[in-house]
Amino acid sequence: MPSPLVSHVGFLSPGSYPDDDPAGGLERTLRLFELGESLGFDSAWVRQRNLEPGISAAAVFLAAASQRTRHIQLGTAVIPIGYESPYRLAEDLATVDVLSRGRLNVGLSAGTPPHAELLAPLV
Repeated sequence: MPSPLVSHVGFLSPGSYPDDDPAGGLERTLRLFELGESLGFDSAWVRQRNLEPGISAAAVFLAAASQRTRHIQLGTAVIPIGYESPYRLAEDLATVDVLSRGRLNVGLSAGTPPHAELLAPLV
């Protein structure tokens, strides 16, 4: 029997929320991950949004998601590494991978991160 053309279906959420309700927005995104798993999606991804009303710490969010899901793959799409300490990020992501029992998929982006000019002058 031939294999299907599409063998993996996932979804991406920016985890956006209103400025006045970050807890509610994060909770809704966690529930979305739970629903996605119950509907049979293969993976659920978050986009890290620094200095914007959305998930600003993908590793922390995915650690929480790993405790509310059991099978769905969890991914970052993407973490801008310009804001990160590479050692700390590696430790955080390794912790999420352990908590999720190997379900973590990591996407990173290099280059000048969005809004970097707010933190320091661009050279």
